[in-house]
Amino acid sequence: MLRTRDLVSGYGRLRTLHGVDVDVPAGKVSTLIGPNGSGKTTFLKTVAGLVRPWSGSVRLDGDEVSGRPAHLMVRAGLCLVPQGRVVFPFLTVEENLRMFAFTAPSRDEVRCRLAEAYEFMPVLADRRAQQAGTLSGGEQAMLSIAKVIMLRPKLLLLDEPSLGLSPKLVDLVYERIAALSARGLTTLIVEQNVRTALAAAQHVLVLVLGRVRYQGDTESLQGEVDLARLFIEGRG
Repeated sequence: MLRTRDLVSGYGRLRTLHGVDVDVPAGKVSTLIGPNGSGKTTFLKTVAGLVRPWSGSVRLDGDEVSGRPAHLMVRAGLCLVPQGRVVFPFLTVEENLRMFAFTAPSRDEVRCRLAEAYEFMPVLADRRAQQAGTLSGGEQAMLSIAKVIMLRPKLLLLDEPSLGLSPKLVDLVYERIAALSARGLTTLIVEQNVRTALAAAQHVLVLVLGRVRYQGDTESLQGEVDLARLFIEGRG
């Protein structure tokens, strides 16, 4: 679903990604892990069109999309849920969802997508008339994901979905991610909670200091990579 080749990116004169080659398989949950400062969020922002790549290739579902701005990446089917549970706090839950229905071709399609979002996140159906800023942290996290469901993406990028949540709410959010995957949605998660990420994913990528050090099946990771060594190396 997503393929990058020799992807180089950064900020100003600071190079953060050093020739990253990544393959994200369609229909699976993949996770991108690594020490702080390794370029994980930069990678997401670069493929999502928020940071322009310096060089290299980004292909989405076979189409070359490198260098496209974020709004065109959304139109192409790639959607990013950033850190921080970004919602419009003074709009209701349903108004937040409708704001992300701009790719729907008709009102009937908007209603269909709303029903789908409420089906995946039932707690939001009970809160549809409530201002988003008054939701709990876990409810806002689910609303952030549900908004993107309204766009019907091919590839969902999640940056730290467990950030600031209690263990119970983390389990609930990942349960919903698994339900989306069961429907065929391809998902790539950046996560500091390595144990949670590996339990949820079928495919894993390890990024250290802007370079991919491993990618493959989650089950094969332990036998091929010393994660503790890589994380210590990345912090040094």
